[in-house]
Amino acid sequence: MNAVAIDFEQFVQINHSEPVTTSEFVAKAFGKKHSDVLRRIEEIRTQVPDFFYKRNFAPLEKEIKSNLGIGAYTTKIYELNKNGFMLLVMGFTGKAAMAVKIAYITAFDTLADKLKQLKINLAATNNLITQEQAQQIQLAVEQRSQRTGESYQRIYAGLHAYLEIDSYKSMPVKHLTAALKYLQSIPDAPELFKPVTNNQTLLNQDGRWLVIVKNATVEYVKNIDGYNCVDADVFRKLLRQTKQQAEYLIELAKRIRVIHGECSLSRLDVPIEELHPKVII
Repeated sequence: MNAVAIDFEQFVQINHSEPVTTSEFVAKAFGKKHSDVLRRIEEIRTQVPDFFYKRNFAPLEKEIKSNLGIGAYTTKIYELNKNGFMLLVMGFTGKAAMAVKIAYITAFDTLADKLKQLKINLAATNNLITQEQAQQIQLAVEQRSQRTGESYQRIYAGLHAYLEIDSYKSMPVKHLTAALKYLQSIPDAPELFKPVTNNQTLLNQDGRWLVIVKNATVEYVKNIDGYNCVDADVFRKLLRQTKQQAEYLIELAKRIRVIHGECSLSRLDVPIEELHPKVII
């Protein structure tokens, strides 16, 4: 087989922003029956994890007109990305097969480079974030998830809702700073990173207020009426009760250790309630 005589770039196409080929193209390039290529793909399916198979091999149906010119029938083909292609042709040996592999891989890489450049040009034209800036956001999402325990899905959903966008990957670059600040914020408090409000006349209204001051300047003001607040007296009683419960646990631990001779047996003669009177809230 003369690999140079085949234009492999016609065998590699773009689908969902990824270079792909088909089982039909592979059969044609390597001079094999399509049915044999399909059989090999089915064998691979039984040998690899399901997630890997689904990610790299996509089953499709192709309609073929009858040779008689009447009606049509459907046949099964597969769409493969570069990883799927590499796994499929791994067992194809021989000098000619090697030449085809090299030409095919070159076509994959060429189209991937063209696609990358197209994305860069599109981002520049539309003033969107670059791939490197998208990776910054991905890293910030990972760090926030590790810090707060939130799922990636929840963080991305919150980010998209906060910025009112469909996807950070097609986000205008003007939102990058706000996106990173949001991801660095504490959970459920992104309002702290919204544009600064300096309208101090609002404070003339009645109610509870959240006021953030930096360098002696009010940077953020928000009316928080309707939020649940803890009464100071109730909070102090809660502290006393918490301290009392801690003392109970310490006393109980001491009594348990009596069997090891680590405390006085006389402790067993006095009820815990007499040592620590209850405080009722």
